[in-house]
Amino acid sequence: MSTNNPYQAPTADVSTPITGGVGIEQIARGQKLVIYAVLTYLLAAAAKANLAWVGWLVLLCALVMGLIGIFRLAAGMGYSTATKIILLILMFVPLLGLIVLLVLNAKATRRLRVAGYRVGLLGASR
Repeated sequence: MSTNNPYQAPTADVSTPITGGVGIEQIARGQKLVIYAVLTYLLAAAAKANLAWVGWLVLLCALVMGLIGIFRLAAGMGYSTATKIILLILMFVPLLGLIVLLVLNAKATRRLRVAGYRVGLLGASR
């Protein structure tokens, strides 16, 4: 006689987090750059109030970090090329660029937490 119960519900190990491989790692790296870009934007606003040319230089650094971070995040999340281009163009609109960074950061945080990462103030860690 067989010891298997044909009416028993299937079991699965749900304690292990889902990992996405290269895409998740790319999202984690892109999110760190996006977070650093947001913090640099805030620093640029403070610097522009006191030292105008230093503020513009810091703002340029924040823009470059934001562009690279958005490209990595969008590639890791599987966005189409058209969406990536639109997001990169929106970065050049002053307040809208900051909003794009914050929205993408929130989406990346959700995706990383589902994959088992801990996400803090300065990005994700395993």
